[in-house]
Amino acid sequence: MASVAQLPNETLHAIFDNLTPAGLAVVLRASQRFRLVAEHILYTSITIVESLPRAAPAPRHTATLAHTLLARPHLAAVVRRLAIRWQTDPGPRDDYVAAAGPVLDALHRALRTLAHLEQLDLALGLAGGTLDARIVLGGCAFPALRVFALSGVGRGSMSPKLYASAAGPAPPAPIAWFLAATPSIEQLRLPDCYEALALPSEALPLLATFRGSAVAAASVLPGRPVQLLGLVGHEFITERDLQRIAQASAPIRFLDLSMMSVTPILLRDISRHLCAVEVLKVKLALRHTLHFALSGISLLAGLSPVLGAFLALHTLDLSPTSVDGIARGNALEERALCTTWARACPALRAVVFPSRTEWRREPGADVWVADDAGAAVWTRY
Repeated sequence: MASVAQLPNETLHAIFDNLTPAGLAVVLRASQRFRLVAEHILYTSITIVESLPRAAPAPRHTATLAHTLLARPHLAAVVRRLAIRWQTDPGPRDDYVAAAGPVLDALHRALRTLAHLEQLDLALGLAGGTLDARIVLGGCAFPALRVFALSGVGRGSMSPKLYASAAGPAPPAPIAWFLAATPSIEQLRLPDCYEALALPSEALPLLATFRGSAVAAASVLPGRPVQLLGLVGHEFITERDLQRIAQASAPIRFLDLSMMSVTPILLRDISRHLCAVEVLKVKLALRHTLHFALSGISLLAGLSPVLGAFLALHTLDLSPTSVDGIARGNALEERALCTTWARACPALRAVVFPSRTEWRREPGADVWVADDAGAAVWTRY
């Protein structure tokens, strides 16, 4: 029988791939050969989540990673996915920015070596401070990058007037310069970017998924083949922004409105422009409809005219909707709503209610059946 030392690297890789990061750390110390195989697995996908209280604002784990990548340059060819998320306390950003400065410099130098990176997710928790995305991404080139997410830098949700007084006369530049230089991006998430991005028309030719504010979406989507859109932020979207969003070069088929409170009026306005939506996930702001004498989820019957505008809608997910203070619907009410909505929207085949009960329409019949196994709701991409 062959010993473990005689096994080919491919077999060792298949074995080690089932180990936890802690187990891989043990294997690293067994031998030089095991170390090379285990490192390949350990550093292919890296996720760092750090809680940074104001009393200890320095991101130590991120610093360790950056210095390791710089000290062992052969690891750069291995890294494919990198996610760094800092969880900071609310309040002034100055102390955090000062503590993070040396770490961001090391991270920047490490990122410039990761030419094979395919996914990059940076959530730095420093929005409202003076941090410029160029400090982290300036000079970086990722020709294979498909998924990019950035938050926690620049203005965030702070008003432009307040931010200008805090950041000084030269606020951080938007991220448009990086997006224009990275045409391979297919999925883009900018959850706290509340400003328009000045992109050249030829930028992001492969973009299929976008998540961000309506203002950002209105500047990114026109002329690009985005089919999955997730909007975040406020309950109001201007008619101009909706018109711009509808100018994507491909029809938007998946619409996620779970990260904002949506009034029936806003949903009606959206339906006028994005009528090709097939899957809709929405958090309804029911408080706007509770001033008259309706009780329970039966008040949702009023959505029929709005849903009828989504001619291709086959899946409606209301699971993010809060029903606190509202009587929860029973099975009879939920089934009745499904039937009512299906009359207005004949393509409708599946509904997930705030109770997380999923109802499906039987093929070839006007019969709705609850899924006892629980809803397989459309989760965030």
